[in-house]
Amino acid sequence: MIARQSVVTIYVRHQGSCRYANRQGRTFARDCDCVKWLRYSGEACFCQGRKHGLHRQHKLTTGSRSWAIAEDKRAEMQRRLDAGETTVLPVAADVKRPTVTQCVETFITAKQGEGCSPSTIRKLRYQLGAFERFLAERSKFFPLEITPTDLIEYRAGWTWESGVTRQKAQQNLRGFLRSCCTANLADLLGALKAIRLSKADVARLEPQPFSEDELKTLLAQVPKTFPDAAKAKRTTALIHVMVSTGLAIRDTVQLERTSIAGGWLRIKRQKTGRPVEQKLDDGLHRELLAVANSNPKYIFWSGASEPTSATGHWQADLRQLMGDAGLWIKGNLSHRFRDTAVDFWIGSGCSIIEIAAMLGDTVPIVERHYRKLMSKRLQERLAKVPTRSWVVAQ
Repeated sequence: MIARQSVVTIYVRHQGSCRYANRQGRTFARDCDCVKWLRYSGEACFCQGRKHGLHRQHKLTTGSRSWAIAEDKRAEMQRRLDAGETTVLPVAADVKRPTVTQCVETFITAKQGEGCSPSTIRKLRYQLGAFERFLAERSKFFPLEITPTDLIEYRAGWTWESGVTRQKAQQNLRGFLRSCCTANLADLLGALKAIRLSKADVARLEPQPFSEDELKTLLAQVPKTFPDAAKAKRTTALIHVMVSTGLAIRDTVQLERTSIAGGWLRIKRQKTGRPVEQKLDDGLHRELLAVANSNPKYIFWSGASEPTSATGHWQADLRQLMGDAGLWIKGNLSHRFRDTAVDFWIGSGCSIIEIAAMLGDTVPIVERHYRKLMSKRLQERLAKVPTRSWVVAQ
């Protein structure tokens, strides 16, 4: 006797609020917003222990309200049945189990509640959206369906040249997995091994301070790139304050006039929340107070746009300026001013503790990031240490 082939079909359990809820013959309605289900008859069971009845009928949810997605799920189920696979699918037992799409939205909402910046949220949406689409192409719609192989093959498809970008993307992906994949979390995280940086990545991350001659060239280029006198004055002041204080671009753009009261710079870094406190040069203090700005609160920001947008505009101006001066290095822009400040402080004999306090960083971070500059400056100082001379008889 030939065994009857199992055929998977899609059907709909209409909710009470659905327009088809009380209509006969609408079990296969495609145009409603109710969750779609799969069913088939046979010996193979993928519905995790449900009662099957006399005819061995199996039912399980697709977890989606889209007929197109349900069709992909149906095709995958049919393929497994035809291939004789018997592994129980980690499909949701009921419609309340969240899908990958729902988990992504919950994760991003939580990050917004934690106060993450809009740029961080945009990156999360882009990266996790790509992961969601990757899983959907494999007909996987629930966190329990994600396997280590999926993660390895997904990461292998990344095309970002920067190893740092790949590291950040993996960090975000691991955070998402921790939020929704509790059953097989250890195996999933174990599949995402550490990403090694290339020699090019390491070289790009090294500090790139301006030399004194390069700094003079850059400042001399300002009025040539920006003929408007007010614009040139603000740009020069912005470079002066960043080179002198090592402030990050986002902190500089949103620098308030009250933050430089009395000739002292006192802020909390937006990135880390750590305090920054420095004594300003008198000339720099007067220059900052004299910078023309339509906003009485801020020095470099008009307040009319989003802070991230204003920072982006200043970054674009600096990129143009450095390019015109022949000093632009791809992937290293405003942070070069911070490197220049640190190089000056190290050369002047400041301690690591003092530099960390002025930057608003921890001592370990300063030591790790500026180790090369410290070694170079130490060698210069050691070369000036007096040496004992000996007269050797001929």
